[in-house]
Amino acid sequence: MEETPRDRVFREELADPERLKVHVGRLVGLLDERLDKDKRYLVYVLAQQSRMGHLIAEPWCLHTMFRERYDEIVIITGPGAQAANSAVFEYLTSEFTVIETDDIILTTMGFIDAGAFGLGNYDLYLRSPQTLYKEFTKQLANGLPHRFFSVPDHVRGAAQNFLAGSIEDPSRPYVVLHVRDAGYAPDMPYHSFRFTPIEAYREGVKFLLENGYAVVRIGDVASPALDLTDPNYIEAMRHETHDRALDFGLVGGAAFGICTQSGPFSILQSLGKPLLVTNAYPISSWGFLPHELSIFTHYVRDDGDRLSYRDMGHANLMGIPTAGALEAAGLRVESNSAAEVLAGVREMARFVEEQTAPDPEVQNRFLQITAEFDETVRGTATEGQTPSRWPQRLCSAYLESNPGFLT
Repeated sequence: MEETPRDRVFREELADPERLKVHVGRLVGLLDERLDKDKRYLVYVLAQQSRMGHLIAEPWCLHTMFRERYDEIVIITGPGAQAANSAVFEYLTSEFTVIETDDIILTTMGFIDAGAFGLGNYDLYLRSPQTLYKEFTKQLANGLPHRFFSVPDHVRGAAQNFLAGSIEDPSRPYVVLHVRDAGYAPDMPYHSFRFTPIEAYREGVKFLLENGYAVVRIGDVASPALDLTDPNYIEAMRHETHDRALDFGLVGGAAFGICTQSGPFSILQSLGKPLLVTNAYPISSWGFLPHELSIFTHYVRDDGDRLSYRDMGHANLMGIPTAGALEAAGLRVESNSAAEVLAGVREMARFVEEQTAPDPEVQNRFLQITAEFDETVRGTATEGQTPSRWPQRLCSAYLESNPGFLT
């Protein structure tokens, strides 16, 4: 694989402890130029502002973990013009002190685990995204309260104006749908195992439309269309008046979301919105959100046998596994079937409309197995016979069609 500019920065500037010290000093110099010496700051480097999930998930973790402990949280990142969503970036500038720089060495420091340490009135939190997510999970497992973001009124208003001109009945509650598929990031074939065919969502979308919802699909224009003709269904990304900035407001106004584990998944989480996660897989961070329901993808052996949840976790493919790692383990991925998606959608709608209680036996079993292979979920809020938090809420309907999943 050809070396990238960031690869060169790692090799030439950040792998050497002495060179790293020089660049930490440069980072502090940048802070000294911009900040008040009488305030206490937490400082974090956000390396991937061009990726939607990272743009909002990492600040949400910081907001939840550190908001009450500092005068301000500082985010060092690349140019805002390159941000994945301009409305989200604008919101972050209202909640954090955001310092933009085109210095690739400083922004690449967001990928390294150099530690957490104090320098003067700055506490530098130089952690990679994966390390941040794990620490976030650990603190939630020990009872850390959630702190959610909110969509500004003008952003929500722009989204409502868009819906008023694009669906027949904008007074309907609506569901935001996002499915990561082969049309997204064709330059990242290692993520191909996360691709999901949109056709499997047809019956679930039709169910929602028949039961009083509108459905707004967001995503990439390169994604295959769901050829569905209904005046209350829209593929927003194809609409002539759509701008990606509208997606922040569209998610904020939704009754709930249906998504795969891709960028908009993090928007829904950070706003505290109910969501159904389809084609889920064991991850390196958990939101412990009582309104986050999930149905899991299928890891399949060469002989056709599907892995149980325990086997998925112990396959050592946690975090964001790659297509190559799955192949090396003798596994392939089968996406959720149309029947599984429909059953999940039905259960999600019942949850939102009736606040149906979870099955504690199912959720406790899910938690127990997760804790076997992921120590980050072990904490005071997840201990004992009646834990107060679960990593996710596994759909009961999923177990009806996959009875061996929690064995």
